[in-house]
Amino acid sequence: MSNFDAFLSSLSDEQKAQLMQALMPSEPKETTQIKVTTTKPPKVVGEDFMVTKADSTNNRRKEPVRGRENKWRDEGEFRDIETPEFQKTPRRREASKKLDLECHVCGKSFKEDARFVYGEFPRCNRCTGK
Repeated sequence: MSNFDAFLSSLSDEQKAQLMQALMPSEPKETTQIKVTTTKPPKVVGEDFMVTKADSTNNRRKEPVRGRENKWRDEGEFRDIETPEFQKTPRRREASKKLDLECHVCGKSFKEDARFVYGEFPRCNRCTGK
């Protein structure tokens, strides 16, 4: 005899009837549909850090970008400032030295800066992507 059978045999007739009603309802319950809206009104944080609802005037939709008249005017500020004359500093760095190399793929001769040459099989710019 299983535990469930022992449990049922220990119940009175009244308790068995209550168990049957709890397990199998006689009338189906009506299902109600509840509509949930998740849209919340936009809120604005003021200078005093108070959060308030935005007015409908501030709640604009996206506007397409359109060209407008340029309203900026050059007032000619700071005309009294003059740039002083100066002499450019002469170049002290020597010109870069390029090595004459032969492409490993096509055999074409090309020049490359010595700083950028590495490896045993150099490639020209045309063959680099191959």
